[in-house]
Amino acid sequence: MWDKTVPMIELAMRADSLEDLPEFGLPERYGWRFFQPGDERAWAEIEMSAGEFQKPEDGLKGFRKYYPTDEGLDGRMIFLTDGGCPFATATAWYGEGEHGAEEGRLHWVSVDAAHQGQGLSKALVSLAMHRMRALGHRRAYLTTQTASWVAIKVYHRFGFRPEIASERELEGWKIVSEKTGIDFMQEIQ
Repeated sequence: MWDKTVPMIELAMRADSLEDLPEFGLPERYGWRFFQPGDERAWAEIEMSAGEFQKPEDGLKGFRKYYPTDEGLDGRMIFLTDGGCPFATATAWYGEGEHGAEEGRLHWVSVDAAHQGQGLSKALVSLAMHRMRALGHRRAYLTTQTASWVAIKVYHRFGFRPEIASERELEGWKIVSEKTGIDFMQEIQ
């Protein structure tokens, strides 16, 4: 869910440990599965519904930009399903972290508009974070933006804390603190 009333400022967060992660289960009517060949369109439609892209074609181009091949997606990209139909996605991805070491990356977390506001993102992030840990990652990071302050509240529950690289980001965390009621300013190192 994007809040278009706030200035758009790119932000970063880091979880220094993937131990003691909270667990949030899915309500009984929902299921989940990993990526299967052909899921690019479902991903694009979810991302479009969540406000990331204007058209499914743009979403498909975005998919291939971030995932040039399907390699590894069958064990890292998660879809929540309703009656077997995907409606949310997150990826327990990886990237270069501090000092060039590979670490986990929570990537492209989205819930389609029809399913937002039901607390399902907590279960989705829980699945992705536990998967990252199972894959051997000890730390994780993510990138986000001020407009996603609702999601930032969820990330915070999983141990993610702000990272600051500029005065603009500091301004962003002040906005997020005000919107969420969480004093992120005291967590900034």
